[in-house]
Amino acid sequence: MNNFIAVIEDMIQLFEDLVQVEQVKLEAAKKNRVTHVEDCMNKEQAAILKLRGLDKKREDCQEQLGMKGDTFQQILSKVSEEEERDKLKQLFDRLSYQVRLFQEISDGARSMIEINLHMIDKAIRNSQGGIAPDNAKWEGLL
Repeated sequence: MNNFIAVIEDMIQLFEDLVQVEQVKLEAAKKNRVTHVEDCMNKEQAAILKLRGLDKKREDCQEQLGMKGDTFQQILSKVSEEEERDKLKQLFDRLSYQVRLFQEISDGARSMIEINLHMIDKAIRNSQGGIAPDNAKWEGLL
């Protein structure tokens, strides 16, 4: 069980780090700092590889514990020692919180990047001879 707990703690730390990276990326996207966004994306890619490794370790630990494929709730229901169950619940709650926080910030950064790309695309189209008269009335509707 100690190995399993260590893996969950590592996953929490990884998502805490990812939340910070996403916050930097969001701020960089707001300020149109493309190189900062790229740096963040490179850090995310490295973190995703690390996450895959941690998830594999988690699966291996669960299998060793006879809990292969079990959800966190199912794992909690199978842990008989109250102190260990309480610790696991606290860790699962922290992990869930960090994952949700990461997803929220990531969605915000993605939206900001999409807006910036739209603005860049619009500027490029306008610089390539302006907007054709027929297209002018459709601008913003497409």
